Amino acid sequence: MRVPTSRSNLPHLASSAVALPLLPIGTARASEKAGPLGVLDLWNGHPPGTTPQTFDGRPVISEAVPGAWWQAVLDDEPGLYSAYAEAARRLVDRGAVAISSGCGFTVRYQEVVAAAVKVPVSTGSLLLAPTVIRHLPPQTKLGVLTAHEKYVGSDLLGVLHDPAERARVVVDGISGSLLVKGELMCPTVELGTDEDTERHLTAAIHRLRAAHPDIGAFIFECSEFPRPAPKLRRMTGLPIYDHHTSRRLMLGAMMNDDV
Repeated sequence: MRVPTSRSNLPHLASSAVALPLLPIGTARASEKAGPLGVLDLWNGHPPGTTPQTFDGRPVISEAVPGAWWQAVLDDEPGLYSAYAEAARRLVDRGAVAISSGCGFTVRYQEVVAAAVKVPVSTGSLLLAPTVIRHLPPQTKLGVLTAHEKYVGSDLLGVLHDPAERARVVVDGISGSLLVKGELMCPTVELGTDEDTERHLTAAIHRLRAAHPDIGAFIFECSEFPRPAPKLRRMTGLPIYDHHTSRRLMLGAMMNDDV
C-alpha cells in the first residue's frame, strides 16, 4: 500500500499538530512520580537532613549506616557488611527504586548490598573502572583520584582481573586536605572547603600526569569531588568520571517512572 507523504494529503494532522516541549540533551524530566533514590550515608554524626533532598530532580532518601564511620569503612571492619545490607533494605522499604551511596569507598559493599535488595545498586564510581579502561587506547592509563590514596588497592579495583589492565590504573589522592582531616574525626568535623579540595585535586592531577603523561581519563572516587569536576575537566581536557556519573548511568537506564 502506498503511504501518502504530501503535506496536503494530511490536513487533519497539520491542523492538529501540537508543539512539544524540548528538553536539553541529558536533562531528566523532573516528576513528582519519580521514585526516590536511596543513599547509604556514613555514620558521621551529622544531623538528619544533611544529605541533599534531590538529585537531578529526583527525590532522595537516606539512611546512615550504624557504625560506618569513615575510618571504619576504610579499615574494612567486618561488621559493616550486614549493617550496609540492612540499611539498604530499609531504604527499599521506604520506597527507594535505586540505591547509591554518600561515600565512594562504599564500593567494597557493592555485592552484599546488591544481593540484599531487588533494585539497581551503584555504590560508587570505582565500579566504572573496567568499562572506562576499555574506552581508552591500550597504550594509555586510567588515573584514579581518591580522598585517601592509601586505601585504594587491588581490593577496591579487584574487578580488573587482568593484571595488564590493573597495571594501567594509577592512583593518587588528597589525604593531606582539610576534607580528609575532618572526615577522619569522630564525630566528623566540616573542615574542608571547595577551594581547598580543588587545590589538592589539581596538585594530585599534576603529579599523576607528570609521572604518567599517557593518562587518557580519570575516575574521581569521592562523593565530594563532583563539585570541582567541571573545572578540572576543562583544565585537563580529559574525561573525568565521578560519583554523579555512576548515579546517572544507573538512573538513566531505568524505565519505571517519568525520568
